[in-house]
Amino acid sequence: MDERAMDVLVAGYPDIDTARRDFDALVELVRAKTVRIEGAILVVHEADGEVTVADTGDHLGRRGAGWGAGVGLAVGLFAPALIPAIAVGAAGGALAGVFTDHRLKSGIADSIGANLPPGRAGIVAVFHDEHRLAVEQALPGSPAKSIAQSDGRSISRLKESLAEAAGKFAPDRTVLPLKDPSFGGTAGRTIDKSVADWTVVMTPKPPAGAPNVLVVLIDDAGFGNPSTFGGPIDTPNMTRVQQMGLTYNRFHVTAICSPTRAALLTGRNQHRVGFGSIAEYPGPFPGYTAAVPKSCAPVARVLRDNGYVTGGFGKWHLTPDNVQGAAGPFDRWPSGWGFDHWWGFLSGAAGQYDPIITQDNATIGVPEGADGKQYYFPDDITDKAVEWLHAVRAQDAEKPWFMYYSTGCAHAPHHVESEWADRYKGKFDAGWDEYRKTVFARQQELGIVPQDAELTERPDLFPAWDSLSDAEKTLYVRQMEVFAGYSENADWNVGRLIDSIEEMGDLDNTLIFYIWGDNGASMEGTITGSFNELTFLNGVPLTPEQQLELIDRHGGIEELGGVDTAPHYAAAWGWAGNTPFKWGKQTGSHLGGTRNPMVVAWPDRIPGGGKLRSQFTHVIDVGPTILEAVGLPEAKSVDGIEQEPMDGTSFVHTFDDAAAAERHTVQYFESMGCRAIYKDGWWACARLDRIPWDFSPATIAKLAPGVYDPEQDTWELYFLPDDFTQAHDLAAEQPEKLAELKELFWQEAERNRVLPLLGGMSVFFGILPPLPTTTRFTFHGDVQNVQRGMIPRIYGRSYAIEGELVVPEGGAEGVIVANADEIGGFALWVDGDGLLHHTYSMLGVEQYRQVSTEPLPTGEVAVRMQFDADEVKPGTGGTASLWANGTKIGEGRIDRTVPVAFSSYSGMDIGRDNGLVVDAAYKDRAPYAFTGDVRTVVFDLKPAPHSVEQQLHHAAGAAGVGSGAAG
Repeated sequence: MDERAMDVLVAGYPDIDTARRDFDALVELVRAKTVRIEGAILVVHEADGEVTVADTGDHLGRRGAGWGAGVGLAVGLFAPALIPAIAVGAAGGALAGVFTDHRLKSGIADSIGANLPPGRAGIVAVFHDEHRLAVEQALPGSPAKSIAQSDGRSISRLKESLAEAAGKFAPDRTVLPLKDPSFGGTAGRTIDKSVADWTVVMTPKPPAGAPNVLVVLIDDAGFGNPSTFGGPIDTPNMTRVQQMGLTYNRFHVTAICSPTRAALLTGRNQHRVGFGSIAEYPGPFPGYTAAVPKSCAPVARVLRDNGYVTGGFGKWHLTPDNVQGAAGPFDRWPSGWGFDHWWGFLSGAAGQYDPIITQDNATIGVPEGADGKQYYFPDDITDKAVEWLHAVRAQDAEKPWFMYYSTGCAHAPHHVESEWADRYKGKFDAGWDEYRKTVFARQQELGIVPQDAELTERPDLFPAWDSLSDAEKTLYVRQMEVFAGYSENADWNVGRLIDSIEEMGDLDNTLIFYIWGDNGASMEGTITGSFNELTFLNGVPLTPEQQLELIDRHGGIEELGGVDTAPHYAAAWGWAGNTPFKWGKQTGSHLGGTRNPMVVAWPDRIPGGGKLRSQFTHVIDVGPTILEAVGLPEAKSVDGIEQEPMDGTSFVHTFDDAAAAERHTVQYFESMGCRAIYKDGWWACARLDRIPWDFSPATIAKLAPGVYDPEQDTWELYFLPDDFTQAHDLAAEQPEKLAELKELFWQEAERNRVLPLLGGMSVFFGILPPLPTTTRFTFHGDVQNVQRGMIPRIYGRSYAIEGELVVPEGGAEGVIVANADEIGGFALWVDGDGLLHHTYSMLGVEQYRQVSTEPLPTGEVAVRMQFDADEVKPGTGGTASLWANGTKIGEGRIDRTVPVAFSSYSGMDIGRDNGLVVDAAYKDRAPYAFTGDVRTVVFDLKPAPHSVEQQLHHAAGAAGVGSGAAG
C-alpha cells in the first residue's frame, strides 16, 4: 500500500437525489483525472427498504472486485445525528468491503453500530491527503462530513480510520460524555481553498424518534390507596395513564424513601449505590454512604449526555443534611445526578405550605402565594414543571426531555385545604377493618388481585375499629379524610401536567411511568397518629383526647391538615392502605412495604386498555427499560471511570406480550434489618423485631452488636404464584427450599454491599462520625433558609443566642432570628414597643415566652438570650434570660425543651421569619423583617464534659437516622 497519508471521508446525505448527483459528479472528475481517489462508494437506502451500492472502482476507473456483504459495512456507516432517522441496530454478517484491491473484513459495523435509515444516502471515499480539498469540493451537497487520516500502510489502520470517520455519525454511546465532533471540512489559508463543516459544532443527539420520558413518583402511599387499584382515593389521572397503556401489579420498591429513589434513578440496587438507608445520616460502610459511586452514573446523566434535556421537580431526599448549603458539594445535589434543572426541596419531608425551595444549585427559600392566597407546593411544582416544558419547546420543537416528577405527597405532614379533605366526609366512618374488606373485594373485581387470593389478617399491634372510643374514631376518621384529600390532589396535579404535555403535542411519544409510592403506606404515625408528626420522633406521646384538645387550639378538627398543623395518621390506616398485604413502609420483608402500583403508557408504542402485566418487576428495572425504549446502551465509561453494570432488567419485552417470560428472577430486599429474597416465584423473609416508629433505647438495646443474632430471626416462606398476598407461610413444609433461599440472601447481600446488616443504624450503637469541635456559630444578617439539619445543636444543653444589632433613633422591631414554626421552633424578636421577646414552642404542645422589662436602647446594641439548662440531657428544662449590652432585662422558665428536632423540614432565618411563623403575635406582619440592622447572630454552645458531649453527639446522630427513617 502507498505509504503516503491517506484520508477516509464519510459524507452523509438526507436526500438521495442530491447524493446521486454528487456521486456522479465525483465519478466524472475521477474519470477525467481531475480528482484522484483510491476508491469511493455510494450507498442508498431507498424509502421502500431496498439498499443499492455503486462504486467508482480505483483511480484508473476500473471497477472493484464486487461488494457482497460489504453492503452491510456501508449501511452501518450512516446514522448521522444531523439527519432525523431511526437507528435500527447494527449491520449483521461477516462484513467485507473493497477499496480498489483492499478488503476490510471484520468488525467495523459493530463499532459503528447503526444502519443507514430509509430515504438516506451516504458516500465513502478514500484518497491521499493532498487531494482532500478537491474531493470535498466535489461533494457540496453533503451537510455532514467526517474525515480521518490513515498512514496508508496497513489494512488495519485503514479500518480504524474508517471507523473513526464514521464515529461522528454513529458515536460510541457507551463512553460518556460523547467525544467532540471532528472537523469534516478543509481549512485552507483562504476561504476559497476551504470547505465548511457546520457539524463541527454539533451537539449530542439521541437516536431518532426517541421518546420523551416522564417518571411520576408518589411518596409514602400504598397498594390499596388509589382507585385505579381498587382503593377509595379517587385517582382518575392514574387511571387515565393506565387506560393509555398497561397495569403492573407485581412491581416492587425498597420499602423506604431514599433507597427507592436511588435505585430508581440509577438502575442499580440501593446498597450498591450507597443508599442502604436514608440520606439524612451517612453511615461508615460502603452500602450506607449516601454518596453514589462515580462508577454508577445515574440514568439522567446517561440521557443528558446522549442529547436529552433533563428536569426534576418535587421531593429529592438524596442529599445528606450536612451538604445542603451553599458550600455543597453539588455533585450530591440533583445537578450531580445529571439533571439540567431542578426545582423542589432536598430533604425527606416538607411542609406543603412553606417548603424551603432549591432551584438548581441554590436555595431560594420559602415561596409566597400569589394574589394573597395561601402558597401550596403541589400546585407550584406542577406549574414549574409545565413552565419548564414550555420553555424547552419554545427553544427546540423536537429535542426529547426526561422529567422526574416526585411529589411531596403523601408523606407527612399531611397538608391539604379542607375542601379536598371534605370530599371524603363519611367515607371512612366504618374504620380500617371495613376499609380492608371493601378494597380487597374491589381489587378482585378489577382483576388487580387474583380471585383465589386471601386477605391477610390485622396484626395484634393495631386495635380493632369497634374497640375504639368515640373520641378516637372522631380523630382517626378525620386523619384519613385529610390523607385521602391530600392524595387526590396529588393525582389531580399529575393530570394537569399530562394535560399540558398533550396540549403541546408531546403525549403520543412520551413514555410514562406512574408509580404510586416509593414504599408502602407509612405506619410511622404511631397507634394514635398526631396533629404534629414530630411529637412521636421526640418521644412525646399524646392520647387522642390530648390531640383533639391541641387541635382545638389550632382551629378545630375541621382544620386538621391546615397551616397550623403537621399531621400524620394512625398507623392502622397505613396498614389498611397496603391492602391486601402485611405490614408497610420500612418493612422490607413483606409486600406491604415493597409492592406498589405502577402503570406505564406510551401511546405511540404500547396498545392502550390498561391490560394487566404480572411479571416480577422492580424499581431498578425502570432505568434499563428507559434506555432500551430510547435505543441507548448502558454506559461503560463515564468521565473516564469504568461503570458498574446496572442491576435492573428491562421490561420492554412485556409491552406487547402479557405472557412474556419473566426476566427479573432474583432480587434481594433489605430495609433497616427487615430482609427478603425473591427467586423464581419464591419469597423468603425475616422481619426484625421492631415496629416502624420504635427507636426506643430498649428496642435498640436488643439490636446492639453482640446482642442481636440475625440467625435467630424467624424466617417465613411463600410461593407467590399461588399466594399473591403472602397469606400462607410454607417455612415448616419446605425447610430445604427455605435454607436454599436464606443462603442466597447472604450471597446477594455480600455482592450488593448490604453488609453489615443494620449498617445504616450504626449511630445507634455508638459508631459515630468525629465529634464536632465547633461551639460558636456565626450567621451574618443576610443569611436565610438554613436547612433544618444544619442549625447549631442546641438540644439538651446550655447555650446562648447573641445578636449584634443597630437600632435606629425611634427604635426598631422585627425578627432577629427564627427557626421553624409555631408547632416547634424558637424566635428572638422585638415588638413594636421595642421589647425583646424569646418564644420557644415545644412542638406546639407547650409554648414558652420571655419578654424584657424594658425596651432596647438605640444605636449599637448587643442582645443575648441565655438558656441555662437544669442538666445536660435531651429534653432538659432550664431558665431563659434576656440581656441587652450586658444588662439582664428579662427572665423565665422553660420546663421542657425539644429533645431531638423541632421540625422535619422548616429552616432558620436571620433578620426575618420566612414561611409559617414561630409566634402568632406577629403572624399578620410575616416575615416581620427587622427594621434596624442585624449584623450578626451567634450561637454559643456551652461546652460539656467529653463524656456528656459524646452522649449528645450520639443523641443527635440517632435523631438524624430516626428523622430520615420517617422520610
